[in-house]
Amino acid sequence: MLQEKLGGHMALAVEGIDLSRATTQMQTALVSALHDNLVLCIRGQTLTPVAFRDAMARFGTPVKRLQLAATPECDEVNIISSEDRDELGDGKKLVNGASWHTDDSFMRNPCSLTMLYGVTVPSRGGDTQFVNMYAAYEALAPEMKARIAGLQVVHKYQSSRQTNRVSRRPESEMKAMPEAIHPLVRIHPATGRKALYLNANRMEQIVGLKRAESDALLDQLIAHAIESRFQYRHVWRQGDVVIWDNRCTMHKANADYPEGERRLMHRVVVA
Repeated sequence: MLQEKLGGHMALAVEGIDLSRATTQMQTALVSALHDNLVLCIRGQTLTPVAFRDAMARFGTPVKRLQLAATPECDEVNIISSEDRDELGDGKKLVNGASWHTDDSFMRNPCSLTMLYGVTVPSRGGDTQFVNMYAAYEALAPEMKARIAGLQVVHKYQSSRQTNRVSRRPESEMKAMPEAIHPLVRIHPATGRKALYLNANRMEQIVGLKRAESDALLDQLIAHAIESRFQYRHVWRQGDVVIWDNRCTMHKANADYPEGERRLMHRVVVA
């Protein structure tokens, strides 16, 4: 297995393995690499939706997500495409994940890991950016760490602070997604490390603070977390499987690929 460090403080690429045939020893090594690097890219994969789901199931239990279309072959594999539209809303094009976010924070039990498989990638553009939320927390001034210790934030699917459009969902589905409350600082259950837990597109308000103070603090923390020193930008190759840990990262998608070129990703999230 060949390894290449992709970012100075996060992200690792590995080559020379077939995820559909990973041994127990190899799987253990991949999980360890993910915990150490937060973002893990496995190059050169050729996977059907079912094979992709089964390979990702070795990292955790795949869960269905209704907010994105699923492949016909497998309900747990979602489709993220340059052709996505807000079908229940205005019918306009959607760029899923265009703002800095962490997946599922609007849910009371968010997913832990997200896996994205590059089925068709454009000739240029369409990169995914990541930020290291361990590093962002560690770089905070001691006074700020003390200020935010113990604070909690209300997260919603359709937050009044959202910075990019999200697909309209049926009323029955919205009722099944009541607002969630999460801490501003999370302790990772596997590593024991502290990380900022932010989502620019889903956070509504800090519990116990007036709206103006809450907005100012959230804006300050987001601006800090997305500084370039904490970022890694992934340039996709066809066949990449990229796995990231939502408990210690944020990410965003870029729709800057040439007009008319297709970008098609398959996605799995695990509980």
